[in-house]
Amino acid sequence: MWLKLGDTEVINLDYVSTIKKNPNNPTIEIIYHDLNNIKSLPFRSSEDRDKAYKAILENLARMKLFFE
Repeated sequence: MWLKLGDTEVINLDYVSTIKKNPNNPTIEIIYHDLNNIKSLPFRSSEDRDKAYKAILENLARMKLFFE
């Protein structure tokens, strides 16, 4: 499955282990299964990061319901 983030960012969820907010920076970290490959998505503020993170979680929840 693929997850579109914004207009240009697309990630393959088959290789993703964790998606989390970085508590020290306004970023979202995407950690891949090998645990050595971490993609950091920067945001202007923590509020922008939190909105994007919430949208990601809502989209993932909808995808889960669709496939059940």
